[in-house]
Amino acid sequence: MIGAFLLRWCAFHYLKTMKEIIKAGDKYNKLTAIRFDHKKENRQYWLFKCDCGNEKVIYVNHIKNGHTKSCGCLQRERHTTHNRCYSSTYRSWASMKDRTTNPKNDRYNSYGGRGITICKRWLKFENFYKDMGKRPKGMTLDRIDNDKGYYKENCRWATRSEQQNNRRTNHLIVYNGKEKTVAQWAKEMNIKFCVLLTRIKRGWSIERALTKATQKKEVKNERERR
Repeated sequence: MIGAFLLRWCAFHYLKTMKEIIKAGDKYNKLTAIRFDHKKENRQYWLFKCDCGNEKVIYVNHIKNGHTKSCGCLQRERHTTHNRCYSSTYRSWASMKDRTTNPKNDRYNSYGGRGITICKRWLKFENFYKDMGKRPKGMTLDRIDNDKGYYKENCRWATRSEQQNNRRTNHLIVYNGKEKTVAQWAKEMNIKFCVLLTRIKRGWSIERALTKATQKKEVKNERERR
């Protein structure tokens, strides 16, 4: 009876020890085994190097069964990403992704439908955040060349007026020998952009559209359209 128990006990601990055997250079998730560190209560502890650069002594079985996948940085990254999901930066990224990849998006025809794409790297929010940083207050995501897609070299955080001046549908207006966009004239003449654009679309002369004082009714009509 005692002999059978001892045999089972020895077999159990032998198998447990075999499970713990690893060698230097073995890679588990983000961790790479460097060397054996110590043994405690028949448990092997090794020094591991994480992909982030940190080194940590970890119980081998926790590595092999997937319980531990990093030095702790992976959990911190997930926590940070989760918190950023409520940020204006995340909303800009999500909006960009949806209007270029989702045919059901109301603005898809002006983006994905005409060939505007996102670089593969930016399909992950973490990469987008690393390249663009936090969205500054009062700014939105803008493409420098509106006929090209979303990637680091072609994007910037821009003010609303900068974006209006950079629209592919924007047209230039010449008045008193000066050529400016609708947004630039609106700012110079102290007229709301939407009011000036509506006047031009209705066929007003450039002089009348730029010089006539804004009526309260015009502002009210624009608010009702939104």
